[in-house]
Amino acid sequence: MYVRLRVFAALSLALPCGAAFAEIAPLIEVIPAEKATADFAFASVPRPSASDAASVARLSIVAGQADANSGSVKTLQDGQLPENDDQPARNVFFAPGTRGGRVLVELREPADIQQINTYSWHPADRAPQVYRVYGDAGDSDKRVPARRRDSAADAGWTLIATVDTRPVDGAPGGQHGVSIAGSEEQPIGRHRRLLFEIERTQDRDQWGLTFFSELDVVDGNEYEPQPEIREIATLDIDGGYTITFDTTDTPELKSWVDSKLQPVCREWYPKIVAMFPSDGYDAPRTFSVTFHADMDGVAFCRGTEVHCAGRWFRQNLEGEAAGAVVHEMVHVVQQYGRTRGGNRNPGWLVEGVADYVRWCLYEPESLRPRPDPERAKYTDSYRTTGAFLAWIADRHGEDAVRMLNTAMREGTYAPHVWERATGATVDELWETYAASLRGK
Repeated sequence: MYVRLRVFAALSLALPCGAAFAEIAPLIEVIPAEKATADFAFASVPRPSASDAASVARLSIVAGQADANSGSVKTLQDGQLPENDDQPARNVFFAPGTRGGRVLVELREPADIQQINTYSWHPADRAPQVYRVYGDAGDSDKRVPARRRDSAADAGWTLIATVDTRPVDGAPGGQHGVSIAGSEEQPIGRHRRLLFEIERTQDRDQWGLTFFSELDVVDGNEYEPQPEIREIATLDIDGGYTITFDTTDTPELKSWVDSKLQPVCREWYPKIVAMFPSDGYDAPRTFSVTFHADMDGVAFCRGTEVHCAGRWFRQNLEGEAAGAVVHEMVHVVQQYGRTRGGNRNPGWLVEGVADYVRWCLYEPESLRPRPDPERAKYTDSYRTTGAFLAWIADRHGEDAVRMLNTAMREGTYAPHVWERATGATVDELWETYAASLRGK
């Protein structure tokens, strides 16, 4: 059983927590919300370190899903602490409504661990920490239980400590610090991997997922920050095309990129190249897709670089995520940067061509957009323009869309291109399309 923590408003508390098993009793210290500062100045729990063994370890989420607004798992090891008590991007936390998840820490080599220290900060229920931490006892072949229903103990992992910093009464908010320290009588042991099995803090609503600010592993050595090792996968495609995928900033997306996104890109990039040829033009043979932890929005393409917002992608892995990259691959193929004579291509058509491929060719037909004929206009861009182009391709052939794209690529786009491609002006085409929508 555990000695429960009581939080007093005027001061922070440092209490050892007993355990019912042969575990190490963690030291728990809570600074009340009104006393907490960005210094994380605990009286007994060591302050967060930027030179501990975890700072150069590999961290990954192996079970559960990070919240879309959470910082990258690297936030736990970078030594950059939150500046206030509600700064999602400077913390790691799991998605709302879930039971929590598991974080794996892989040290460079087996180490005699002296301390495991964790820190959190939030004004309410996301401050307390509830977790179990296991070690692999130096056995690098020990299987990682990647599903929550899989028991770490049954997989042979050694339970080091059980942590629960929730107060018996009083407000749960503030800064919570935990130090699991070994001794001669009860050492933490020699481990290369640590597995944190994190639980939610309350069941009243869906928000009881801890804001973890930092995780330190102390082995008695100081570690200098190392040059970042890029996590880059290379996909070679028949036809001589190569795509690189950089998930360095978002390691939690790597498995999705490998299993879902790469097959989509393998199939669709050559298709898109074949859709939009033009005389004397060769589509890029190589391009990159990079995921960024702190990027806002969805994605954008700059030349042969596709940049993706990690938070949005985490939130849409089972929905629009792959299609968003298909859209950006169209921009890679378009390559309108060499337009001549200062002729500016209409943005609504540029994006419309990309969404024509994405929503009307790649996505299931059930998701094909249907514009409102009373309110929409072909210049609305994205899905509306994409649906309009799909109707033109069905009625006048896919070459009509190709001719529009070629004109934009070569800097010769003008309204008369619509007539050359279809025999009608764009306004006439839209009226006919809108009438067909009204008749459905």
